[in-house]
Amino acid sequence: MAASWRSPYDLACTALALALGLATGWLDLHTTEVSVTIVALLASGLLLGLLQPAAAWRWSLLLALGLPIMAAFGRLVRMQTAEPIRLDPRIALVALAFALVGSCAGALIRRGVGAVAGPRS
Repeated sequence: MAASWRSPYDLACTALALALGLATGWLDLHTTEVSVTIVALLASGLLLGLLQPAAAWRWSLLLALGLPIMAAFGRLVRMQTAEPIRLDPRIALVALAFALVGSCAGALIRRGVGAVAGPRS
């Protein structure tokens, strides 16, 4: 059974996705290694996919949007960063791909465990 969009659980997952996306964006600005950002996107997507598999696409979008939002904010306030800030839309698309892989993996794991465990009594 899919949770409704306005349930408290869904709103909490949405807030978590926004917070994780912004945190990943902040992390991306303060590291020179792209692998750190990729691992953060995969892990955050995996967690959110496990928590609510029906909305895996939504979690991917919210996670990926954290990077350009933080980049724009960093440029606006002239934040000290590890590298010069670039507002490149291709970065958001690559972030979306990694977030989608993570959230879909989490959703598949959750559904696989549910199928093995059987229905709740």
